[in-house]
Amino acid sequence: MKIKASALVFSLVLGIAASTLTNSLPENLTFNSRKILAQDQAPSCPLPPDIAITFRNSECQAVTLEKPQTFFRYYSDENYKKGRFLTTDQYTTNVEVIRNLALDQKWNPPNQATKVISVTLPAGTTVYQGIVAPQNPADCYPGGGQQTFIKDSRDANIQWGEGRAITVTSLSCR
Repeated sequence: MKIKASALVFSLVLGIAASTLTNSLPENLTFNSRKILAQDQAPSCPLPPDIAITFRNSECQAVTLEKPQTFFRYYSDENYKKGRFLTTDQYTTNVEVIRNLALDQKWNPPNQATKVISVTLPAGTTVYQGIVAPQNPADCYPGGGQQTFIKDSRDANIQWGEGRAITVTSLSCR
């Protein structure tokens, strides 16, 4: 395993160096370098792949809260009010939410993000934080917002506030 990790680090360093050099060299000069496959890389998000992929480049960090912290959850269906995906970002319109949190409107049911609820997690809770990955089409759902994932939204120590409506505008996507 040490050899594979060393080879990966060496390949990454070579790739970065080659990329830096090629930016300052004539356009007709190129380098051929070994491509690093996703399965060769150590995952940087300690969550199952189906959750990790919701973070940009599948990168997230586990953080244990030292004190209670308040987050926000945007939703439109009361059945999904208490979910595992939260954010520290506050938005004023549903379109901002849909775009920044990459809420694909083809999902069933679609989250039209017409309401927001504050969610206070207790000290000692482990959360997973990162940046939202885009969904296709990326010009419609670019992501880029802050994302926090919790493993258990049914924890009795979580304080769920009252939902309130946010400004709803129509989303125009191709």
